[in-house]
Amino acid sequence: MKRLALITIMLAATTALAGDGAISLSPAVITLRGEAGQSTTQTFLLRNGTSRKLAFEVEAQDVVVRKGIRVHVPAGRIGGGIAATAIFSEKHVRVAAGETAKVTATFTIPPNASSRAVIALFRGTDKLKNGSLTSTASLGSLLTFALSDSAVMTTDPMRVQAQTATSNLSVAQTCVNSGSEPLVAKGMLAIIGADGRIAGRTALKPQRLLPGERAQLAAAYGAELQPGRYRVLLTWDYEGRALTQSTEIAIP
Repeated sequence: MKRLALITIMLAATTALAGDGAISLSPAVITLRGEAGQSTTQTFLLRNGTSRKLAFEVEAQDVVVRKGIRVHVPAGRIGGGIAATAIFSEKHVRVAAGETAKVTATFTIPPNASSRAVIALFRGTDKLKNGSLTSTASLGSLLTFALSDSAVMTTDPMRVQAQTATSNLSVAQTCVNSGSEPLVAKGMLAIIGADGRIAGRTALKPQRLLPGERAQLAAAYGAELQPGRYRVLLTWDYEGRALTQSTEIAIP
């Protein structure tokens, strides 16, 4: 059986229970690359750091984007969904206090796959009380699948908030995944003085965008700028591509 190529794994999703430790699931994000017909088998570790035994139901859901935001869809609800192919080693898991449960899952890319992401969801079934509130604890691991090199990101015009007596210079920009594949955008803000030298830099937090997803990304420059003219340069690197915008500002 052909296997998808593993690109990256991120550790770990955590949910804290008030006054009683935390539950963690690793890996939190798995990035894969391949083509229709290929499969991947992944192992998930669910650790119970609380003082009580907890139970979970394990399922897969497709993650799609509607009107620019992510929506989780139960397996089998959309044609060409990846979640419907999921095979879990366990569908019901009980984890004793301080213990870790291991669950493996196999996903296969169907022909004409309509989604590019699934979530392996560990849905808590125990009712947990926090004062007068009752809730359950659930965690999920996101798997994204790139099936081609058609990653495209577009941006709205960059918005710059000038430095004031009470705040530093900041930038914001709306980024949209306009292609058919998931991508991770890494931004760098550079402040360039009138002499052409870099006055400072600030990295933006990397952002994962599914096809059709949009997000407003922002960063503040962490130091005070001296009076003068500057060029604000914002560069995005994503999937081996670069996208840059700049504007001129004056600091009185």
